[in-house]
Amino acid sequence: MGWTESSTIQRSLLEWAEEAGWERIPGDELPRDWHDVIIEGWAREALLALNPELADDPESAELVLHELNQAVLDAHNGLVAANERLTVMLRGDHSFPTIDGKHVPRRLIDFGGLGNNRFTVANEVTIAGAVKPRRFDVVYYVNGFPLVVAETKTPVKQQVSWANAAKDIYGTYEEDYPNFFATNVFNIATEGLEFRMAPIRAVPDPDSEIWAPWGSTEDDPKVVTGPARVERAARLLLRPETILPILKDLVMFRHARDASETDVKLLPRYPQFEAALGIHQKVLDGRPGGLIWHHQGSGKTELMAFAAARLLRDPAVTERFGSAPTVIVIADRRDLVRQTAEMFETAGMPRMSVPRNRSELFALLRSGEPGVVITTVHKFAEAGHLNDRSNIVVLVDEAHRSQEGKLGDAWRAAVPSARFFGATGTAIEDKDRSTFKLFGDPDDPDFVMSRYTPEQSIADGFTKPVIVEGRSVRFSLDKEALDEAFDELAAEEDLDEDEKVFLSGKASHIETILSDPKRVTEVCVDIVDHFLTFVAPLGQKAQVVAYNRSLVVAYARAIEAELQRRGAAIPDGRIREVGVVMHVPDSKDTPKEYKKYLLTPEQEEGLKRRFKKVDDPMSFVVVTAKWMTGFNAPIEGVLYLDKPARDANLFQTITRPNRPWKNPVTGQCKDYGRVVDYIGLAKAIGNAITGPQAKGGEEDELNVTDASKLAGKFVADLTRLLHLFSGIDTTDSSFESLAEAHERVPEGSSQRTDFVETYVAVQTVWEFLDPHPMLQPFKPQYFWLARVYESIRPKEVSKAFLWARLGAKTTALIHGHMNDVVVKTMHSKTVTLDAAGLALVKAIAAQLRLPDTDTPETKGGNVYQEILDSIEARIRRRMAGAESPAYKSLAERIEKLRTKAIENVEDSLAFLEEALRIAQDVVAADRAAEQGDDEALDWISDPKRGALTQIVEENTPPGLHKIVPDIVHRIDSIVAEVAYTGWTSSDAGDKHVRRELRSALKDYSLPVKGELFDRTYEYVRENY
Repeated sequence: MGWTESSTIQRSLLEWAEEAGWERIPGDELPRDWHDVIIEGWAREALLALNPELADDPESAELVLHELNQAVLDAHNGLVAANERLTVMLRGDHSFPTIDGKHVPRRLIDFGGLGNNRFTVANEVTIAGAVKPRRFDVVYYVNGFPLVVAETKTPVKQQVSWANAAKDIYGTYEEDYPNFFATNVFNIATEGLEFRMAPIRAVPDPDSEIWAPWGSTEDDPKVVTGPARVERAARLLLRPETILPILKDLVMFRHARDASETDVKLLPRYPQFEAALGIHQKVLDGRPGGLIWHHQGSGKTELMAFAAARLLRDPAVTERFGSAPTVIVIADRRDLVRQTAEMFETAGMPRMSVPRNRSELFALLRSGEPGVVITTVHKFAEAGHLNDRSNIVVLVDEAHRSQEGKLGDAWRAAVPSARFFGATGTAIEDKDRSTFKLFGDPDDPDFVMSRYTPEQSIADGFTKPVIVEGRSVRFSLDKEALDEAFDELAAEEDLDEDEKVFLSGKASHIETILSDPKRVTEVCVDIVDHFLTFVAPLGQKAQVVAYNRSLVVAYARAIEAELQRRGAAIPDGRIREVGVVMHVPDSKDTPKEYKKYLLTPEQEEGLKRRFKKVDDPMSFVVVTAKWMTGFNAPIEGVLYLDKPARDANLFQTITRPNRPWKNPVTGQCKDYGRVVDYIGLAKAIGNAITGPQAKGGEEDELNVTDASKLAGKFVADLTRLLHLFSGIDTTDSSFESLAEAHERVPEGSSQRTDFVETYVAVQTVWEFLDPHPMLQPFKPQYFWLARVYESIRPKEVSKAFLWARLGAKTTALIHGHMNDVVVKTMHSKTVTLDAAGLALVKAIAAQLRLPDTDTPETKGGNVYQEILDSIEARIRRRMAGAESPAYKSLAERIEKLRTKAIENVEDSLAFLEEALRIAQDVVAADRAAEQGDDEALDWISDPKRGALTQIVEENTPPGLHKIVPDIVHRIDSIVAEVAYTGWTSSDAGDKHVRRELRSALKDYSLPVKGELFDRTYEYVRENY
């Protein structure tokens, strides 16, 4: 007998359901007619049991059943609308008429006492009466209402998958019998190898994240796969403890805003479900709060809506605290408040308020009114104490950003007895900030109540991998000619030395380099070329992040001009357009060229809608701060980054293109998002993507194309400055200490000039890199030097006028001496951030982790070059103590690996796999050195000979084991002499190696044929 759907996955679903507490009944034995959707007898029993007052009022009970059946029939006029209506009824939120004209809420399902319901699973359930009879594979009934329909397929047909099952539900069953899905919570499609769930009217698509997998955040996506993942998902999802909470609290509906949209039903993904129920339970348990650390793009705003709905709808929360709760949702920007409010409106949130100003917020919170309050963190400034109620729950979006320091203190002081939950994709842990300590519950492992990793999100298909493509923007600078030209300008303008120092310091800023017109042109040409080659053919769009407002305008104009020059058009022939989104003050001081980009919230929202439409020519949007975070546009396929960013902000920025998307016209899918990095942040991106981690390692020499390496220059310059004040206590803030510092740099001296010039350079790097971990140990000295600098700075206002008068000329001089601007692809700086790569990164980090440091900040690892830097730092520390061939060998392997180009996913993984092997050898070498195991160190120093030793030992008679090292040495020496690059592809070279190898074995009276020779030869061929 062959494997069929009924003998495999369908049978398993029924068995798993019975184990979860469902009563199993064959479909043809259900007490219903074939045209019935609701099993009326069971529904009547539940209605009378849960509403005892109806026992003496059978006519009113019949009115309830009549209205339910009428709502089911209305599904033919619109399934989503009918489903929303019946969802409200099943939740117990609808008031039904009585025979005497009243309207009374009725309970149809007992959500608090699961044992008071009838749970039935049936297979082969037939529905008839419309087109032709249809038969559903598995149906899950609660009190006679069909809440879940599962369609199964055979697991052994190559051309059949879960998508075929989903297509049957969407294209046949819901079309022919929409009434059967009127009470539906969700549908299931599976062939036993994959398992997906979705709401009604979800378009079947193998690449769709709407047909979503189910699982557990505790599972490793690399381990729990295939049939094991299917069983895990079915056992977790298809049980009363999951289905009923989703129905009661976590189903949402988004209503169409115009004729181009349709009503949509929304369901939680499993990480959202787990976290929402976790928040609810913590509130009931009286815990102080918790941290939700979910990958960027996995739906944290929706999660907060689900959690708020569950808290507000559950009478147990009201009973626990004596009154209904107030849920405060805090964002850190007004546009995020607007987006969150829209999401909560979708959720049908009762009693939702969005205060327009501080006074409205303060009054609202003092009143103690239950409901949802959505606001920005900044409105809490100067709030003082507002309310002591303990049933206030604060949900903080983007919990890593503006939620610490004075603003964080303000909202905590305003509602001190509240429960505080933070949701973030980029938790922060450094000397000054800790998202873990701010929101984490000490009872939670590592202070995290819910963790959903990038690897899990990518494996589930909720987000896509991001490939970061490195670019080198090089230029030549005629330093001598520039100095000469600057001296001429100083002479013409009669500048003294102090003014020259001021101008040169002011111009010595990254903005000066980035704003060079030639650089802007070359970068924008590269952007358009890359976009038209890789992005436009897929129908996707682009975001450009520029340094400041003037560069936003410059980039927008340059990209627009390049698109015009190339005649770049969308398929209908319209030329592609460029939008600009930036903060523009509406004041008389705002430059005229910025005012054309002053957008109202409605205009900005309109631009977003245009950008998200595949048939709109709005192809680029150029930003500097807005839309870098909290902006969800799945159509965005690439982000061009030409602005320094760090840590959480950097991570948020580079994950903009990671949302799944399918071109509705061509059907092309986004396989991964792209980030093209013009600023040299590949290393910083590595830091950001893996989250908080152990600090350490050593920076290498300054590279002008990699901003993160400026830290080394900072330390060198800071050391020079501190040398000027050698012997002065930099922790002493007294006047005497300041006076002594002034004596070291007297006015008009070369020492003061040196101090000012060097400090300006140090200040620039500090502002650019802070909070780079390498800067932190030098923070006290830097701030002491800053106070010294401020005390000797000329206080006259004329410096501001000096820059206004000569700043443009100075900048133009620099730009005039920047030549030969070239943009080059840097394959060795390309980083592939997919699930497999991230797993290898973490494995390497685990190998190199120091003992007793398993804290939140040490989780994760580094990427590519930083991995090598970390391993090399470890090797250097060992080599400093004693010269060892083992460590020398490892260092050589590192150097060889460093030269490899990483051009695609495959190369990335190969690189990381080799790095993991080296890291393992480093750890082994450390262990061997500590234990004095010279033999192990010898093996590590020459892994090829170590492997040869193992082969020879396994195939050598016992009496010869003592001379195995001699045999191995002989083979290694011979092969090293006779082998040459490419010998394996040369008949002559191959024969020569074979001949010498046989000769060596013969000299030791060993067989020249058989397993010893074959294994030795294969190993030599592979490794020499």
